[in-house]
Amino acid sequence: MRAPFKSAVFMAALLAGPGLSPAAAAAASLLPHRAVYDLRLADQQPQGGSEGMAAVGGRMVFEFTGTPCEGYTVNFRFVVEMTDGEGSTTVTDLRTSTFESGAGDSFDFLSQTFTNQVLTDEVKGAAVRGDSGVSVDLVSPTEAKVAFKPEVIFPTEHLLKVIAAAEKGDTVLAGEVFDGSETGDKTYATSTIIGEPISGPPEGPAASVGTTRRWPVTVAYFDASQGGDLTPEYSIGFDLFDNGVSADLRMDYGEFALQGDLTHFEALPTTPCE
Repeated sequence: MRAPFKSAVFMAALLAGPGLSPAAAAAASLLPHRAVYDLRLADQQPQGGSEGMAAVGGRMVFEFTGTPCEGYTVNFRFVVEMTDGEGSTTVTDLRTSTFESGAGDSFDFLSQTFTNQVLTDEVKGAAVRGDSGVSVDLVSPTEAKVAFKPEVIFPTEHLLKVIAAAEKGDTVLAGEVFDGSETGDKTYATSTIIGEPISGPPEGPAASVGTTRRWPVTVAYFDASQGGDLTPEYSIGFDLFDNGVSADLRMDYGEFALQGDLTHFEALPTTPCE
């Protein structure tokens, strides 16, 4: 199972085309924060899915820090316990750490997956944007060099584009993103739907986010190497605040769907750009 927020996160789709200018990146003020989400099976499951699953529960912790001038760091942990119909339980613990430059021209990533406390997967590498495109130096699971077209962008820039589109009143975005997930050698085509602004103040821990401006967003992820009409590999729905915080998550993996309820929110210290 692949975790949702990178990406952020959370955690977050992108508009195809060149990267954001430094001025545009600075215009969207992303709030450094730590957010905790309790995970459970969603009340409404995909049609034909989750028959063999008796119970699912877990927790997701997302920490975002940085500025446009110093770059952005994301630390993310996703732990879920799944019990099948025969009573067999599996605990999956995904831990990721990424750094993305403020200009969106470099991206370092490390992802480790533990299954029942045993390290089963590790993905590590670094990506750099040049004049001819995006190049990736992959360290693990195998050493390799991978190249992608210039239009491919990284997760925080992806998030900034979604916020900018929502503020303009755009409702649909499409594009391609690299987030270092899976085996670190592929990109995802994304299709993003942005709903009308949500009225009324947020409730619970979301009430302390520091802003009330937010939109319902759904991002579907497709394998960019495939063509034609495709079913998304997974999709994420969430309420996106204009400072980059997300609440009321719904992660649809096709076979089952998870709900992520924001249970703790903490704003972290900010360092203004000089």
